[in-house]
Amino acid sequence: MSVTKAELVGLIYRNIGFSKKDATDIVEAFFDLIKSGIVRGEKVKIKGIGTFYARAKKERLGRNPQTNKPLMISGRKVIVYRAGTSLKKLLKENAFDAPSKDDGV
Repeated sequence: MSVTKAELVGLIYRNIGFSKKDATDIVEAFFDLIKSGIVRGEKVKIKGIGTFYARAKKERLGRNPQTNKPLMISGRKVIVYRAGTSLKKLLKENAFDAPSKDDGV
């Protein structure tokens, strides 16, 4: 399932009754809060959902798959998401069947 910001705005508009402008402002403020926290190096914890944070990856030796020659992969920052305990518990209790190879996936 993929949800766009516009779809979130629409859900807030229809289900809560805010104007579209107010709903847009809420969605933008929410994502700005998450982004600014990550950029500042903070962990952004959303209770019941999980935690978002940035982590530094060190430079490492890799291999070019076409030539099989070694090469250095530069260090970089990556965004990490860790699911919260409540979400993990909910998934465990309501586990769906993973698609099998026969399902064409």
